[in-house]
Amino acid sequence: MKFSLLSISLVLTSAGAISGNIPAMAKTFSNESLSSVEMLTTIPALMVVIFVLLSSFIAKWIGQKQTVILGLVIALISGLVPVFSNDFTVILVSRATLGVGFGLFNSLAVSMISDYFTGDERAQLIGFQSAFQGLGTAIMTYVAGQLLKVDWHVTFWIYAIILPILALFILFVPSPKADVDKKSGNSTKSVKQSTNLQVIGYVLLLFVVLIIYMGVQVKLALLFTSNGYGTATDAANIISIMSIGSMLAGFAFGTIFKVIRRYTIPVAMVLMAVSFFILSVSSSVVLSGVGGVLTGISFSLIVPYLFNQVSVVSPKGSATLSTSLLLVGSNLGSSFSPYGLAILGNLSGTNSVNGVFMAGGIVLAIMAVIGLVFVTSRNKNRKNVVKEG
Repeated sequence: MKFSLLSISLVLTSAGAISGNIPAMAKTFSNESLSSVEMLTTIPALMVVIFVLLSSFIAKWIGQKQTVILGLVIALISGLVPVFSNDFTVILVSRATLGVGFGLFNSLAVSMISDYFTGDERAQLIGFQSAFQGLGTAIMTYVAGQLLKVDWHVTFWIYAIILPILALFILFVPSPKADVDKKSGNSTKSVKQSTNLQVIGYVLLLFVVLIIYMGVQVKLALLFTSNGYGTATDAANIISIMSIGSMLAGFAFGTIFKVIRRYTIPVAMVLMAVSFFILSVSSSVVLSGVGGVLTGISFSLIVPYLFNQVSVVSPKGSATLSTSLLLVGSNLGSSFSPYGLAILGNLSGTNSVNGVFMAGGIVLAIMAVIGLVFVTSRNKNRKNVVKEG
C-alpha cells in the first residue's frame, strides 16, 4: 500500500523529461517559433499551478482516491497523444492537459500520506515522497534520452509508466476514511477548508527558498564558463549528481527528522548557505560539485519538513488545501527565480555571477539565524508553560 501510494509521485515532475526533444521538434515544426516549441515543456507547469488549487475542491466533491485516479487517467492519455500526432496544436493541448492531470493529484500525493499515517512514520513517508519524485524524473529523463535516438515521437512512450501506477493505486490504496464516511452517509457536516498564518508563512518561506535554490540550476553553467574552470557539460553532470544527493537525502529524511526535529529548517538553511558560499569562491569543478551536492541535500530536508508541518498546523480538514498552497508557492518560486536571481545580483554590487551565489548565501544565512531564534523562543515558551502548569 505504501509503495502504491508513493508510486504516483514518480511522474509528478516528469513534464520536463522530454526537454531534450526540443531541437528535433523545432525541425519538425519549423513554421513555429522556437519559443512556441519550448512552451511544450513549460505549459504543463502553468496548468499544475491552476489545478493544484482546484484539486482540493474536486476531491471534496468526488473523493480523494477518485480525484487521483482521474488525474492519472488524464495524464496517461494526454501524455501519450504526441506519440501518434504531428499536429503542433494537438500536441500543445495534450501537454497542457498533462499538467491538468498532474495538478489534480499533486497535492493529494502528500496530503493522503497524512490521512493514513502519523508522527515519525508520516515524516519518513513524506521524505520518501520527495525522493520518489527525483527518482522518477531521473529515470524518465534517461529513458527519454535513449528513445530520442529512435525518434522524438517515441520518447513520449515514457508516460506509459502511468498505467501500472494507476493499477497499483486502484488495487492497493484504500479510500481515506472521510471518503468512506461520505459514501456511507455517515459523514458529519463538511468542514470548510481554510488556512492560517503558519501555513502562509511556510508558503512564503518555500517561495523564497525556491528562488535561491534555482540559482544552481540556472547559473551553474554560466559560473563555470565565465570563470573558465569548467564547461556546460560539467555543470549538467553536477546537477545530475545533485539530484542523486537530493534523492538519497529524501529517503533519509525520516531518520534525520527524528534527530533534529524542529531544528530541521535552521540546519538545512545553514547547510544551503555553506553550499552557496562554496560555489561563490570555488575555482574547480570538484569543489563546485561538493557545493552542488550540499545544495541538493539541504533542499531535500527543507521540502519534506514543510510538507509534513503543514499537515500538522493546517486547520482541521484543510490539509489538502494547505498542501496545494505550498505547491503553488514552490511553482511560483521556480517561475520567478530569474527575476529573484537578478535582484540578488544587484544586491551583490557586482556583475559577476559569483556575486549571485554570495548574496544568496548571505540571505540563506540570515534566514537560518531567524529560524534558529524562532525555534529556540518557541521551545522556551513551551518549557515555561509546562513549569507554570
